[in-house]
Amino acid sequence: MAMLVHDVMSTSPVTVSPDTSVADLLAGFDRHDFNAFPVVDSRGRLVGVVFKLDVLRAFLPGQEATPGANGVIAEERVDALMTTDVASVGPEDDLVLAGELMVGARLQSLPVIERRDAAPALAGVASRGDVLRGLRYRLADSTGLGGP
Repeated sequence: MAMLVHDVMSTSPVTVSPDTSVADLLAGFDRHDFNAFPVVDSRGRLVGVVFKLDVLRAFLPGQEATPGANGVIAEERVDALMTTDVASVGPEDDLVLAGELMVGARLQSLPVIERRDAAPALAGVASRGDVLRGLRYRLADSTGLGGP
């Protein structure tokens, strides 16, 4: 049985907006223990992803990301730190593709996007655990051992 991304993805992901402050972002990382948040605009379009690594860079001297004009990292906005060249999958993509992207780019999760009016709208998020679970079910089906 083919498993698709929509079979395993989270359909109500926690997101942040481009104008979220780093202070609020850090609180979100603490609250949810995620490695990254999708960044969506007011119309639900995916505009980037902000990783813990992006924020860590802002704290280190000599890195690409630097604090805003006032030098206060906590007041910096997500749009100054986020990654905009984002790997993603569609809901109808095979789980193997999602797994390949995760392994190749060492990602813990992938945004799942749908094209609406040629703009990428966030439909959900697929984590490594989601993909592994789906692939495990596929393996169980193919071996006749049944699901867990």
